[in-house]
Amino acid sequence: MPVKDKGSVMDDRPADRLEGVADTATGPRAHAVDAERDALRFWQQMALAAAPDGAPRPQRISVPAELRGALTLFEASAEGSLNGGPSVPSAGALYPYEQYVVTGGPAGPTVFSVDVTRRSCRLLHRGEQVAKALESGGLALPGSEAFLVLIAVRPWLSIRKYDDRGYLYAQLDAAHLGTHLLCLAERSHRRAEWLTRAATGPLSGLLRLGDNHVFPHSVLLAADPVVNYERSLGTWTCTDWRSVPPVHRLADGSEGRCWRGLVPHLQQPPAQSTAPRPRPLLTGPDGVDPGVPALHAALADLTAWRRSAKDFGDAELPENRVREALAVLGAPLTTDLFPSDGFGATLVARRVTGLAPGAYPIRGTGEIAAEPAGTTAATGDDIVRICMGQEQLRHTCAAVVFHARHRDIFRIGMRGVDEALLRAGTLAHLLYLGATGTGIAVTTIGGFDAGHWHSLAGLADEDEVLYVAMLGTPGTSAVKIDRLQPAHAHGQR
Repeated sequence: MPVKDKGSVMDDRPADRLEGVADTATGPRAHAVDAERDALRFWQQMALAAAPDGAPRPQRISVPAELRGALTLFEASAEGSLNGGPSVPSAGALYPYEQYVVTGGPAGPTVFSVDVTRRSCRLLHRGEQVAKALESGGLALPGSEAFLVLIAVRPWLSIRKYDDRGYLYAQLDAAHLGTHLLCLAERSHRRAEWLTRAATGPLSGLLRLGDNHVFPHSVLLAADPVVNYERSLGTWTCTDWRSVPPVHRLADGSEGRCWRGLVPHLQQPPAQSTAPRPRPLLTGPDGVDPGVPALHAALADLTAWRRSAKDFGDAELPENRVREALAVLGAPLTTDLFPSDGFGATLVARRVTGLAPGAYPIRGTGEIAAEPAGTTAATGDDIVRICMGQEQLRHTCAAVVFHARHRDIFRIGMRGVDEALLRAGTLAHLLYLGATGTGIAVTTIGGFDAGHWHSLAGLADEDEVLYVAMLGTPGTSAVKIDRLQPAHAHGQR
């Protein structure tokens, strides 16, 4: 009798298979006509088709002068990259997002899609329709040299490897990218703002992001550039796609089915943008804004040197270097995020010279509490087990656990989830830079048993673990396990 497989590549319903039918070419054959029809149908589904002869083709154009400022920022964002794209952490090295740039210019505001790895950009829209979308969202450009970078998440790129948890990784990865660009824009522009609550609905509608299974994440505004901060852009190309009919991603393919499952959970962008101001994202238990001086120039200089550790050595970390790395968590960032007393970070010290093992809440200044809130110990075997078998993390010296109160995450629905992940990813990126500056090996993980980290961090029952950053001494492995095809961070082999 037919039994049901968990899933099918043919459609969103489980596929019938016959008990006892061999999976080899020499096994019994049942329903030969149906088998032939199904094989042919699947073969046709796998076929590719080029654009027909005579179809409109994009026209190669010179890189517009008004785009040079944004491309200069993207060049800076790729310094130190191994693949030519943004030099940022990404779960599985998947980079599940797209980037769009809005510029001014003599012909009116213009929207480009940008592929940093390929050094290519596409002119998509120009003129009145762009101006209207910007005005409706309160995103009008403040000057002729200003530009916007829209980060749009394409969750399928992560979900196809990591299943549903890939959505979490996609949000964290977008937060890493936004923080990276903000740090660099603070160095190259006198005005740099990261708008995480921007009214991107009109711009998203113009770009028809949903038809391509992506959604807006955040917007970077850069204006008033520093003089003589341009870089060579000789390898960049630009094409005009305005006369080419759009070809959207397949609605009935695997990505389309995934998108339909996500749509009920996605939140609409705000109707109005929120004004940003500089503030630290980490608030101490006393709720006082510490007003730490900006560290943006120093942080930007570290971006090209940041690396995710492949593994850790077995030596201990000195306490003073750990404290120095944590100090960057108090750096103010110019964003529209409101202070959140319910969001926090906790240092779990294991092998730190001069610091007793335990869980130390991190204050808004980046300083740790004088006494641990918990003293639950974890062996190397424990670390590997609660990190889903990731052996390369065995010699972790310390971890920073990012967490938030349950009610703050879930009471406003998925918007609360997205914002909590944004805060966690942003602070984790700052920690990457702080660790880089002190010579500490660092990597972040999303594959872990949250309950065990909750216990190690000594958290209250109302807290949810969001993200974990691991600190240690440099190891010797030449392989980044996370980049391999199986989802090793989920225990796959």
